[in-house]
Amino acid sequence: MPLSACSRGTGAAPAHAMTIHLALFAYLSQYQPDGQGGCQARPIDVADGATVGALIAPLGLPDGPRVVFVNGRHAAADQPLSDGDRLAIFPQIAGG
Repeated sequence: MPLSACSRGTGAAPAHAMTIHLALFAYLSQYQPDGQGGCQARPIDVADGATVGALIAPLGLPDGPRVVFVNGRHAAADQPLSDGDRLAIFPQIAGG
């Protein structure tokens, strides 16, 4: 999704918009659309029919594995979003 299809605090919502609550965790929090860090969810307006991948693309997240949840459940990039969904993105965590 191009940046124009996603409101980044400009007050201008795309036509037929829905609001998604975006939370980015660990070092990904620096990519919050409002430019402020922290893992608190931020409301973000996107066009109806947006998918997880379309919302993630304009954020400029670094390449690499990540864990993505919508409303607490694992989500694929092609999963459509609904108004009020909470999208949480974590970098992959390794350990052993």
